[in-house]
Amino acid sequence: MSKLWKIYSLYYGKINVPKGVMTAGLDPDLMIDIPYTGFLLQNGEENILVDTGIHQDNIVNGRAWGGYEAEGGNQYVLDALAKHGLKPEDIGTVMYTHLHNDHAGGLALFPDAKTYFQRDEYINLLYQVPGQKVRSDFDKRTPDDMKVLKNIYQIDGDLTLPNGIELYKIPGHTKGSMAIVVPTSEGRFIITGDLPHMNQCLFPKQTSMVQLDGTEVEITPAPDNMSPYLFNSVVYDHWEAYDSYNKLKAIADEFDPKYYLTGHDPWVILKGSWG
Repeated sequence: MSKLWKIYSLYYGKINVPKGVMTAGLDPDLMIDIPYTGFLLQNGEENILVDTGIHQDNIVNGRAWGGYEAEGGNQYVLDALAKHGLKPEDIGTVMYTHLHNDHAGGLALFPDAKTYFQRDEYINLLYQVPGQKVRSDFDKRTPDDMKVLKNIYQIDGDLTLPNGIELYKIPGHTKGSMAIVVPTSEGRFIITGDLPHMNQCLFPKQTSMVQLDGTEVEITPAPDNMSPYLFNSVVYDHWEAYDSYNKLKAIADEFDPKYYLTGHDPWVILKGSWG
């Protein structure tokens, strides 16, 4: 029987954006700091890293995607690991929810690790639709950075690993987005990546959120005609996204916000650990 895991959220920096771009236009005037987030998974034998943040070259004069103020870079990844007494060579496996520039920016830091991502995500990286190119969703360095990786596992669909980690393909945000389900002593938690950027995307009737500085603010619950889910501004296939949201709902032990560790939700960083 595989061991249970402990999950730690990792702070890789932040970007200050209008909340509306995360939640289908709701609260467009509310500016929020959202984190670049990674996760460390440990079971006493293995160290798994989920996502590797944004590369510093994608932050120019203190601004990143959309021209919004941001901070981050490879040093943030190294610092986050150091807080747990780890160096890149201590990471045996790296898993990617997707390969966007704010999730795979530190890819080359881990050349010897087993590296997991969906096959369709690699295809999307190589063959982008025009909108993805205009927005520079994928870092141009990533295909060359991947050449240093010595042990790649391209996954096609859903898979449960011998160590108990479950991988699920959830396209919509990208062609090969992937959710990672981690069994812990507190239940199974779902690392969603960016199909739901924030918890309100899955639970649109929420009326408040916690900001990165710990303060709580009121937010607008979605009207009934926008339910059951909210899409962020970077969803390229709404048909697939609806299917993927339903899949995320179905694979949970319980459809409750606390079990969904979304890609850019401040509360995930503030909570810090699970299991």
